[in-house]
Amino acid sequence: MVQAGTGPSDGPNTTTPELRPSNDATTGSPHNGAASGNPASNTATPTSATPADASRGAGAPRGPVSGNGATRSIPPAPGAKAAAVVTAAHRDNLFRGLVDRAAAAEVSQERMRHLLDAVLSVASDLSLPDVLRRIVTAGCELAGARYGALGVLGQDGHLVEFTHTGMTGRTEAEIGTLPVGKGVLGLVIKHPEPLRVADLAQHPEAAGFPANHPPMTSFLGVPIRVRGEVFGNLYLTEKVDGLAFTQEDEDVVVALAAAAGMAVENARHFDRSHRRERWLQATTEVTAVLRTSLCESAGMDLLAERARETAGAVLAFVAVPAGPEHLRMSAVDGVLADELTGECVSTLDSITGDVYVTGRSRVLTEVAKATLTRSPSTFQQLPDGISELGPAVFVPLSAGARPCGVLMIAREHGGARFDEDDLRMVTDYATHAALAIDFADAQQDRQRLALYEERDRIARDLHDLVIQRLFAIGLGLQGLKRAPGTPDAPERLTGFVAEIDQTIREIRRSIFSLQQPTGGPYSLRGEVLRAISEATVTLGFEPTVRLEGPLDSVVPADVALDLMATLREALSNVVRHAGAGSVALTVSVDRHARRLRLLVQDDGSGLPENIAHRGGLSNMVQRARRWDGDCVIDSPGVGGTRVDWDVPLARHAESQEGRG
Repeated sequence: MVQAGTGPSDGPNTTTPELRPSNDATTGSPHNGAASGNPASNTATPTSATPADASRGAGAPRGPVSGNGATRSIPPAPGAKAAAVVTAAHRDNLFRGLVDRAAAAEVSQERMRHLLDAVLSVASDLSLPDVLRRIVTAGCELAGARYGALGVLGQDGHLVEFTHTGMTGRTEAEIGTLPVGKGVLGLVIKHPEPLRVADLAQHPEAAGFPANHPPMTSFLGVPIRVRGEVFGNLYLTEKVDGLAFTQEDEDVVVALAAAAGMAVENARHFDRSHRRERWLQATTEVTAVLRTSLCESAGMDLLAERARETAGAVLAFVAVPAGPEHLRMSAVDGVLADELTGECVSTLDSITGDVYVTGRSRVLTEVAKATLTRSPSTFQQLPDGISELGPAVFVPLSAGARPCGVLMIAREHGGARFDEDDLRMVTDYATHAALAIDFADAQQDRQRLALYEERDRIARDLHDLVIQRLFAIGLGLQGLKRAPGTPDAPERLTGFVAEIDQTIREIRRSIFSLQQPTGGPYSLRGEVLRAISEATVTLGFEPTVRLEGPLDSVVPADVALDLMATLREALSNVVRHAGAGSVALTVSVDRHARRLRLLVQDDGSGLPENIAHRGGLSNMVQRARRWDGDCVIDSPGVGGTRVDWDVPLARHAESQEGRG
């Protein structure tokens, strides 16, 4: 450093900024160093003296002077410090350097302010998709990039999500599929360190661009870590000034990535908690319906419906055993409900059957409708262009040694994959549903056992009371026969008739109070009354019931089963959606025994708006069409919802006669 000294009258000593010698040897340059002289000298030597130098007195600081092309040093005056002669050119140069440094410092402070603003913006949101978009936008603004993207990595190290900015929707559509992590992008994935490339085309790892992709030259990639693990990579391309990204750009983006990692972690915690809360709500609702045994099919429909809604999926189905080697899709909710409802799949060569037999869940990155009934091997690689659905998960409905069914959930093509948290939540949901189903089955077994006990009691009552009463009436009639002309004969005969009538009423009451067990003679009247009794608990009030015509004698059992399934589905919908205060239902057979009709009317809120893909409603219609009938579900002018299910009995009766 060069010191500038003063005489006794110049005040305190001052220090000027260091004057560094230049390698430029051009004469007259303000940066020109000494051409000769003492090599240890630190003075900056101008090539000629100025008039101001000549006018200085003997006590003024003296610097080196030159004459006749040679340079010589003039020793300082006695008692004065060594001084450097600073020319006007030197002062201008120093001033410009200070201004440049101040401007650079101001620019750095401005970028720091922008970085802090970006960090606050990223950390202010708890929605993970919004956080990812904010990170990409902030990175582009800080580094001056035209395009930006954030690729999220899956467990296998491949890109599973790609959030980008800078391209128009039309350009994105023309490009087609999103990047999969090859080329320079893959290099950042394999080696998670900051990477700057001046020209992508010249990089040895460059894999080129797909058709219709905008040109990109400069590149900056920075990994984003969450708890020490690489969550994804931030990619920035095409610096707006046409130059390459600088070290300062890299530093500020690395700082942003560090803050982004913490923001992503917070957003993931919030997202996980929110999803867990939604799954718990769905679990509570579904298990409550399944445990009531109001309607097994309605419970399965709700199980599929809530699974699809909670997972943000487009399709969900529940497959239950239908024989030793088949599963039937008993409840389907979503875009393919009409096509898949009732579809059977093999337990031997289908993905659904594999999950049912092994009891192990399966997570797929892509699934097509055409492959839902194929061998599990076909799910490994699907040809391009046939996929109609996206990521899917198959989970067994298992609460014990053997599952009671399989739950499948599929998102739309290109949707988010099911991660470990998703699988854990869906598995818990399915397990609780299976426990509720087992509880309902156990409850039915207890009811069946109680029914058998009730039958034994009635048999004893018939033996002890009715038969004894009939025996007594018979004895009395025999006595009356031997003395028909006695004065009290008419009175006694009237008493015997009354006893017989009373006995008949007791027998009828005992018969109609019975509930038919599974596999026994089917009583449609008894099943309707049983369903109403069960619905009363859930509804909170007793529905009004009308039973008309010979329901138990002319309605075939398989038609009656479809009617009961429709009735239970209608009552379940009242419980779940209507918010009704009263329900009136009628089950009738016309006087010619040619048509069977079920009419359910409530005074609730009417049909929901989003009923396009509800499996339960379509099931009611399909059950009517199976018998060449019809089912109309509407909201009449008086309000509420009305289900009018009507099927002919003549065709089925004729087919039964033909078999006989």
